[in-house]
Amino acid sequence: MGCCGHDFISRDKIKIAIKKNTEDFNKAKPMVKAQFLKFRDRYHPMDLNFGVCRNLIEHSGQLFCPLHPNLHDGKDLREGHCDINHLCKTAKEFAKWDKDKQEQFLLFVKDKKIDNLTYSMKMDDNTLLEEFLKEEK
Repeated sequence: MGCCGHDFISRDKIKIAIKKNTEDFNKAKPMVKAQFLKFRDRYHPMDLNFGVCRNLIEHSGQLFCPLHPNLHDGKDLREGHCDINHLCKTAKEFAKWDKDKQEQFLLFVKDKKIDNLTYSMKMDDNTLLEEFLKEEK
């Protein structure tokens, strides 16, 4: 959840925040750009709820940002609001690795069989990176 929050408090609090965001989104029923921007701007960008960006929602069991450019023909509605260039320490390190090491890390994470929330929390606090590097030695 890169730019979708940080300093997550707990799984339960994250779920509460995402549920509230999803309710807000469903009430807003955005269909056009102006409505998406109104949804986006309902809170200050750094007004996180339990460490979670107020734009992160859930639909059909998937967590996502309804402002993401993949949903708007390449137009990034997060620009000017979210820290879209934020990368956690793990992502920064991952980008420096060669393809083989990246693949090893992806398999390491897959073997953990963790859900999205656990993954995000462990990426945010560098736990996955530290475990991977420890096992790599």
